[in-house]
Amino acid sequence: MTMVGGGPRELFVQDFMMVERPCHEIVAELGDGATALFHQSLGEAEMDLDRLHLKVGPENWPVLLAKTVEVQFGPVRSHGDVTLLAFSWQATGSGSLFPTLDADLELSPVGENRTELTLMGRYQPPGGALGRRVDELLLHRLADATVRAFLSSLAARLAAGAGTEVSPAER
Repeated sequence: MTMVGGGPRELFVQDFMMVERPCHEIVAELGDGATALFHQSLGEAEMDLDRLHLKVGPENWPVLLAKTVEVQFGPVRSHGDVTLLAFSWQATGSGSLFPTLDADLELSPVGENRTELTLMGRYQPPGGALGRRVDELLLHRLADATVRAFLSSLAARLAAGAGTEVSPAER
């Protein structure tokens, strides 16, 4: 996982995982709708009208560090054999120290039966210069761990195959 400063306020987070499944199968699932894929993939996901709410947070950290976010999806784009899904999540409820994440999920074939999932995201720590300093000292680890847990859960569901429920022990 990499976190690098972008502009004066923007920070980047990136992680990747391998899934033992052909990329074209996973891309076909995206064709059925990113909302459905994320909803099925992530255990505590809930649909509220057309909105998807997820509980995100680091694995094995105190539950109070988890937060419910609303996910919005951009279009699925293909560039050669790479497929990108743009999405963002924003914390629900009033005022939060949890920043909005704007991200791309990239799916790339690695051979015939393996897919690399890469999440590349960016966020701005809330609270101006003080928030950025707190992020540098502590919160970037929370961001890293949250992205890792999210990607791990998604990869476990994708590895299991379409329509398969994944228990928390399998993630």
